[in-house]
Amino acid sequence: MSNTDSSISKPAFTLIEGGLNCSIPQAHKRFVSAYVTNTRLMGVLAVYAHWAVKDGGDIHQFFYIDCEETGLETCTVYRGDWNQEMQMAEQALVGGLGAQKLPLTAKTFRWLMGYWRHFNRKHNIPLPPNKDNYEFVFQKPVKLTREEKADLMRRICGEITTDYQVVNYFLMRCFGRDYVGAAYLAQEDVPLDTFDSYRKATFCKNIIDRVGPHVYLSESLIEMGGKYETIITKTTVRDLQVVDFEHCSTTPVTETEAALMLRKSEFATVYEVLMDDEDIQDNLGEFVLNTNTVMTLQPNGRLLMAYKPTNDHVNERVFMLSNDVKGVYFLTKNKELIVVAYNQPDIVEMEIGLASSPLRKYLVMTGQYELLDPVLFEFIKSDCPDFRSFISPME
Repeated sequence: MSNTDSSISKPAFTLIEGGLNCSIPQAHKRFVSAYVTNTRLMGVLAVYAHWAVKDGGDIHQFFYIDCEETGLETCTVYRGDWNQEMQMAEQALVGGLGAQKLPLTAKTFRWLMGYWRHFNRKHNIPLPPNKDNYEFVFQKPVKLTREEKADLMRRICGEITTDYQVVNYFLMRCFGRDYVGAAYLAQEDVPLDTFDSYRKATFCKNIIDRVGPHVYLSESLIEMGGKYETIITKTTVRDLQVVDFEHCSTTPVTETEAALMLRKSEFATVYEVLMDDEDIQDNLGEFVLNTNTVMTLQPNGRLLMAYKPTNDHVNERVFMLSNDVKGVYFLTKNKELIVVAYNQPDIVEMEIGLASSPLRKYLVMTGQYELLDPVLFEFIKSDCPDFRSFISPME
């Protein structure tokens, strides 16, 4: 159950040239450093590796791993000194994961990458193209002891402190058919394949109610292939481990009912941007890096998703997948900046952030709105030239 609502477009493979004369397979490479995110229980991992080249110029690799469906999914490689373009690539990959970056030794890095290459081969999933530019990672197979593997798994899964985390993560892993992740949270005799028939399902929402000592009923909203279901399960947790699990019922849900269940209010603040296109381009990269946002291009503007720095939303009685998003900035081609958050503290914090950013002297606030129904993404898909015109019929 990776972060579906906040997913980004990931190239299968990208090689950015940067001053290295010989090809990557021919270059004499020395391992410098690597890291992996602690997001294994969210169903994804981002991995970075840095290699020094004997004749000058470095190699930077970014790997994206989907632990449920596609395994080792993408690889982006940069050649040269670390720069803002690489920072942007790193943020695009890691910024939406709510992750800590855990250092890896050369040994654990090679083992981890080898594990996911084996996953792809076992499931007949193609590796990212242009393998010559990362195949050298697998040329020195290594082995870890059972204790080393357990320690790595513990680190990449992050700290588990409450029953709510256990229940939410366990259900997420089961619906994602990620039996290794689910097994990490459960005793050996707990069934893990209850939802084996589900494919590419999204764990949209979960409401947990305690019905006994460490016994929890969950009402989960699941989307698969554009159809929705609510599924009731009962989970028993002891010492932060699932010791019993039961599927109670499944009920189909209409798209309209699902929309109501996922409904959020929007707090929107709108600004006029007093900059020309060149100045916007010059300032936007720094703003993206300073606000932990991930930028994507839309037909009528630039969309910047601002993510929360952790996955604390999993540690709640009411879990929503989209709660990893702090807010959204949308800069239209008409130079209107629309800032949206889903509660008042977050919109105030985003406004304060803009007021203290280098953009502040170019922004004029033109409106503040509280909207009971989310409208920003409908506006982005529309042909309406400005936000106020779009929401006027709703006021």
